Amino acid sequence: MKIIDITKELFSAAVYPGDPVPRRRQVSDIEKDGYALTELFMGTHSGTHIDAPRHFIQGGSAVSDIVLDACMGKCAVCDDISSVKRNIERGITRIILKNIDVNADFAREIADRIVLLGTNDMSFGGDDASAVHKILLGNGVVLLESLDLDGVDEKEYDIIALPLKLSECDGSPVRAILTENE
Repeated sequence: MKIIDITKELFSAAVYPGDPVPRRRQVSDIEKDGYALTELFMGTHSGTHIDAPRHFIQGGSAVSDIVLDACMGKCAVCDDISSVKRNIERGITRIILKNIDVNADFAREIADRIVLLGTNDMSFGGDDASAVHKILLGNGVVLLESLDLDGVDEKEYDIIALPLKLSECDGSPVRAILTENE
């Protein structure tokens, strides 16, 4: 089995305008304290991450409530809208968008037919981000953003992208991987 890490390195990944910049501080070190410990400061949408419904929906569920089945299984990486439609018609419910975005109309078209939608962009929807997020998250679609898809071909894979179990949070960083049989 071949494993493809599609996670962006947290401290070097671009940050959405206005979000906190991730940083770390060494709390203890092996020489002085006998062990190493690092403190992290970051937003829940730093680097490769998953959006929970409460990111855009008042009273929406937290990231700790996301059904993990949606975050793992067969997926298709698509680099055009026609490929997205073909794969959904084939029954693929986890779609990764490579260098394409969705508008509100397309979000409405696919929202009840998929369980996960990923992108290499920092967010979905561009100028229509709020509407796109509300449509997809309101339909229970897990949104996986800021993926590193350099060198990833358009085809079918298996994905694993599990969020941290963070109660009351609107998102979570993830380590996202694609696998394929060699």
